[in-house]
Amino acid sequence: MSKRFAVSIIGGSGYGAGELLRLLSAHPLIEVTSVVSRSHAGTPVASVHSHLEGVSTLSFLESLPATWHSSHERAAVVCSVPTGHAVPVISQLAEQGLPDSAAIVDLSGDLRLTDAGLHAKHYPEVPYSEALRSKAVYGLPELGDARISSARLITNPGCLATAAILALAPLRDTSVARHVAIDAKTGTSGAGREPQQSMHHPSRAHDCTAYKILEHRHEPEILQALGPQFSARDSFMFVPHLLPVSRGCLLTCYITCKDEASAAGLSTHYQDWYRSKSFIRFRSRPPRLVDVVGTNFCDLHLASRGLHVVISSALDNLGKGMAGQCIQNLNMVFGLPQETGLMIPALGPV
Repeated sequence: MSKRFAVSIIGGSGYGAGELLRLLSAHPLIEVTSVVSRSHAGTPVASVHSHLEGVSTLSFLESLPATWHSSHERAAVVCSVPTGHAVPVISQLAEQGLPDSAAIVDLSGDLRLTDAGLHAKHYPEVPYSEALRSKAVYGLPELGDARISSARLITNPGCLATAAILALAPLRDTSVARHVAIDAKTGTSGAGREPQQSMHHPSRAHDCTAYKILEHRHEPEILQALGPQFSARDSFMFVPHLLPVSRGCLLTCYITCKDEASAAGLSTHYQDWYRSKSFIRFRSRPPRLVDVVGTNFCDLHLASRGLHVVISSALDNLGKGMAGQCIQNLNMVFGLPQETGLMIPALGPV
């Protein structure tokens, strides 16, 4: 039986696109019908994504075919180009006329920040597009935004931002937290496929270092998603580190609460808040990257003592932090259960 929904990928040679192709190859209802990469046009997709050999028979195209939205019940485009290049691509699609039943999911950071001043500071290479930004819906399903299902344009969250927001979201409807500090660690695949000296194996192996301290572009994204309770930056710190691993985000959030009783009750509050969220798993021990790599799960752990609460979160930056979350959003747009095609466990061990 043919699949009901079509997805085209623009910018198909990157790591995120490769993971998206891997996951969608097993999706029961979504078919990838075209993959665009100007630099690889005419070559097999598996020649770049060798893990898809024998799985994908597609070849890269120079441009999106005119029929990308007409062969299936509904269709979507995933824009997987690097940050700084998505706005022109999406604008061109809009100018060509997006069918009423079609949607776009943008994996870049071009449209994530709503505040023009913060956007200019953290994304100086990306012109602020009010026309697109006003239409874009932030695609983190666990936040409960019903607009995702009817959105024509979804901006996929950043990987570290996703891990931090999921670790702290249950605090949005409380006044418990006084101070929050986040120690974030991430794998090198988040930097993309293009070679960089700082990501070269001799530079990264057997090392761990902080970067963009107190100025990472995911910090305003986290604060924006968490809302007024976290708007005061003098009570919030975010420091990312690079791990010598390919995939995964591991965050430790240190929270100072206003009183001990509130701190002690957070474990029950968290479990109630996430009870119906299929991709959030509470662990009895601190989470491990090997349990989430290759999956769409985010693992959480909470410990408290007196006024202090420590919340740990782990996810795959290419999975729940990118491609898996993209499919979760596509499922919602297509009217499917969020879990469709995504209930995949990690390898264990790797």
